[in-house]
Amino acid sequence: MAAALVVVAALGIIRSSSASASGIASVTDYATPSGGSDPWGTAFDGSGRVWVAMPGCDPSPSCSSSTPPGKLGLFDPGTHTWTTTVTLPSGYGQPLFVAVDSGGKVWFTMPVTNAIGVYDPATTSVTQWPVPTASSGPWGLTIDHNGKIWFTEHYVNKISSFDPVAHTFHEVSTPASNSNPYGITVDASNNVWFTQNVDAVAAVDEYTTGGVLNVYPIRTGNTSGTGLTPHLITLDASGNVWWSEGFVSSVGTLNVPSAQAGTNNGVTEYHYTPSCGSCGSHTSGISVDGQGLVWLDDSLQNTFGSIPVGGGGFSFYNAPHSHPHDGLNVDSQNRIWFDEEFGNALAEAIQNSSTTTSSSTTTTTGPSATLGTDTFQRANQSLWGKASDGQTWGGDANTVSAFSIVSNTGRVTNTGGNSYSAVLGPKATDEEARLTGSLSAFSNANFGGVVRWTDGNNWYKAYIDGANLVIQKKVAGSTTILASKPFAATAGTAYSIDFQVVGTTLNASVWPASGTQPASWMATATDSSLSSGFAGMRFLTQSGTAAITSFVATTPGSTSTTSSSSTSTSTSSSTSTSSSTTTTTGPSGTLGTDTFQRANQSLWGKASDGQTWGGDANTVSAFSIVSNTGRVTNT
Repeated sequence: MAAALVVVAALGIIRSSSASASGIASVTDYATPSGGSDPWGTAFDGSGRVWVAMPGCDPSPSCSSSTPPGKLGLFDPGTHTWTTTVTLPSGYGQPLFVAVDSGGKVWFTMPVTNAIGVYDPATTSVTQWPVPTASSGPWGLTIDHNGKIWFTEHYVNKISSFDPVAHTFHEVSTPASNSNPYGITVDASNNVWFTQNVDAVAAVDEYTTGGVLNVYPIRTGNTSGTGLTPHLITLDASGNVWWSEGFVSSVGTLNVPSAQAGTNNGVTEYHYTPSCGSCGSHTSGISVDGQGLVWLDDSLQNTFGSIPVGGGGFSFYNAPHSHPHDGLNVDSQNRIWFDEEFGNALAEAIQNSSTTTSSSTTTTTGPSATLGTDTFQRANQSLWGKASDGQTWGGDANTVSAFSIVSNTGRVTNTGGNSYSAVLGPKATDEEARLTGSLSAFSNANFGGVVRWTDGNNWYKAYIDGANLVIQKKVAGSTTILASKPFAATAGTAYSIDFQVVGTTLNASVWPASGTQPASWMATATDSSLSSGFAGMRFLTQSGTAAITSFVATTPGSTSTTSSSSTSTSTSSSTSTSSSTTTTTGPSGTLGTDTFQRANQSLWGKASDGQTWGGDANTVSAFSIVSNTGRVTNT
């Protein structure tokens, strides 16, 4: 069992804001394994376990050449134990940052010995490759959607990629000769973003898939001597870039649609006042959770905290031990993990959860409930794991290697001639599956929703194949086309598919995700072969890839009337009370939904479910659609 220090009552709340989340319920410290000192970078594997780099020294900016090889540690949140400790062999260096690829291999940088390495848990083997440029200082680390390893070369003002198949490097110099690139990440379009860590440069850079290097200065004018040293970098759910700013007690963000290379257009900085005026301040780690909070830590203040992605006040909390640093990361359960470098510990912070008590009287003439939902907003991993609603994906989604999570999308890749299913939630009789996604190629390939799924040989499916919208059944292994409607679909374009079964009636529609749902069903069929089952999706991708961005399964309902009186209380001592009477008539238990996947426009218009936004969303000019996000600007 790992040595653990639990801090609950002693948790110091330094500053809080009503704009932030419900706060931190507890922080638990886990001492690093014996000999594993100075923990630094962290990364999650496909099972949600935490890999930690333990260099055994504090690179500032380097370590003594006599420092022994460092260690890698694997911590399991389920058992609260360090399950694996890897001591690097002689001839290796001190691992600083780590990243886990889709196959579960753990990659790491070693700046002192100028190499990158990989540990394969399946074979327990360790391999390293020297970086072509001498004394380059490989530093921050990330993996792109094609499996290439990207890292910054902190000492020589370069970034580089490494092809793990061909074992070749591709180095790219920054325009500034004194940039000291530090943190690095990859966006949904496979563009590489990194920070330039010297205050005289103070910029974030983008290296595009087309090989163009764009520089975005954080401020105008001379920043030399300001202490503005961009550090770690991450992305929020809208694709905007966030970074920590080192010695100026700030974080920054770049609104990508507003960005213009060579200018600081779209840049916003958020400053906080450190609680300890004589301790110094250094904003180090940064990560975004699934609830719209940007988390950061301050290594000199010994604090960690958050700010909403839309701006507002900071909330800060004391770290149990000293020097919370570059290893701050948020997992798929919104737990905040960070290294405490000088305390030789890994910390786990758990956010408060809200509890709701209610009394209600409900009269329902038709079933109405959400069976399952997934936004796919979680760390890259093999298989699909748990959905955003906490349920575990069934069917093939957690057993077949074609399934993975990449860049906040559910991927199904290279199925060959086989079809695979993913189902979520409990079994139902009447159900509706709604999904949004794309397919990279439609050559003998298709994807769509399934209802009343029992196994691979029994289901109803509504799918698109590039030319048609098809409703199909498979009973006892035999397939039959029930309905078909011409629909031309383009590879790489996102589409929304809605598939419903009520009694013996099957209905389906499809539309570009950037548009609106048709007013009536596009394809309808009648069949009584299957009476109940699960809702989900089914894929035949051949050599291509399906990328799913959202999935919702509901039970279609008719009319429901609900009278309720409820009190909702969170452990951060905020209470709200409401009473309401609501009458709802609609095809399902979901009142409204919007993926915002549509063309840029003023106002919000119609949601992806075909309903028109109300309130101010279609009358006030602050509302717009930009880059598939609903924006509210300059209110």
